[in-house]
This record gives sequence, C-alpha cells and structure tokens, in this order.
Amino acid sequence: MRRSVRIDGQMIDLTPFDNNIVDLASKAKIKIPAPCYHNKRDKGCCNVCVVNIDGEQKFACSTVPQHGMNIIVDRGDLKAIRKQRLLEYKEGIKNGVPCECSELSSGDCWG
Repeated sequence: MRRSVRIDGQMIDLTPFDNNIVDLASKAKIKIPAPCYHNKRDKGCCNVCVVNIDGEQKFACSTVPQHGMNIIVDRGDLKAIRKQRLLEYKEGIKNGVPCECSELSSGDCWG
C-alpha cells in the first residue's frame, strides 16, 4: 500500500525516515522556513514553520507526517504569520533571546 501525504496539492510518498514535515517537504522542493530547527534549537520554539494540516495550524518541524494528511504551506494567512514570527525571531536573536519555548517544543530553549 502506498503511504503518502498531500502538500499544496502535490502527493508525496512517505518513507520510514520522514521524521517531520519540514524535511518531507524539502524532498519535494517545497520550502518551509524553520530557523530554530535548522539552527539546532528546540523544535517549534521560534513558531515560524506554521502550516495548516487538515484544518489545524501546526508546526512543521515538530509534526511527524502521517498517511493521508492534507498539508497547506502556500497560503496568504500562513505566509503572513510566518513573516511576523520570523521578524520576532530575528529581533530575539538581536536581543540575545533567540526564541521562546512553545508548548510544542521538546524542551528548554536555553539549554
């Protein structure tokens, strides 16, 4: 049985190695900004990688892809949220506070 998700209308096959939606999307050449993830901070702490999954907003870096998910990345409201959160993240870095832990992050942002 073929296991897949749909990202912005594109069917993407899942493998056992797909740990999160950021990595899965990048395989399909779909970019989801995730600065805390790429900078080796706790997943979800910058809140930038927000996507819509089956009608709910979730963080792509801390969400494991599941067969049948419908994921929306390229939508105006999500882009606006990511833009604002990226500005907040950059401001935090400038002020020495790179991000705030969210309830979805895996632990302490400062350690």
